Amino acid sequence: MAEGGKAVVFEHSKAEIQAMMQEAADREFMKLGVQYYVAARSAVMARLLPVCGNLYHHSLEMFLKAGLSRSLPLRDLQNRFGHKLPKISTAFKAQFSPAGQLDDFDETITKLHQFDDIRYPDKVLTLGAQMIVEWAAAPVPGTGGFSPAPPLYGLNVNDLDRLVAKIFEASSRNPLFFTSYLAGFPHAREIIRRDNPAAAQLLPPQG
Repeated sequence: MAEGGKAVVFEHSKAEIQAMMQEAADREFMKLGVQYYVAARSAVMARLLPVCGNLYHHSLEMFLKAGLSRSLPLRDLQNRFGHKLPKISTAFKAQFSPAGQLDDFDETITKLHQFDDIRYPDKVLTLGAQMIVEWAAAPVPGTGGFSPAPPLYGLNVNDLDRLVAKIFEASSRNPLFFTSYLAGFPHAREIIRRDNPAAAQLLPPQG
């Protein structure tokens, strides 16, 4: 930058560069979380099992790692946590929910993480699987006559909706900042809004 014929050079310190990187990572993780969340709800509506569970797993992982990225380098996030959702959630709660506001969702996280075991067909081919997705309270399915019963994989859409809203709240992030761009994508907005108890928190009011 030239000022009166003199060149002025601005150089950020390592601490400033790290802070900017962490802010950018936080923002990008949140953006990815929203996109996976829309895709997961869409997959539920299309009855795509187990892919909807895998997409929810990605979404929650992104949202939780967004908060952790404020204090941890990206390489540390990968090396320490990988894709282990319960471990990521425990670290997030220690930092952002010390009063236990997110403890009610521990079972939701545990059940969702089970879908990570069936990203590939190996386990389903060997052991079989029961899969159930419900919007509200999920009934307990029968065994279908199989003994022993195949592993059960299930998720509750509305519990995940509430958890996503709580993560935004706990990490002091305004969800409207990350969903406002969906104003130009009515189909995506409808996917989030449909039968969602947290829709008013996650989406701007309809114009």
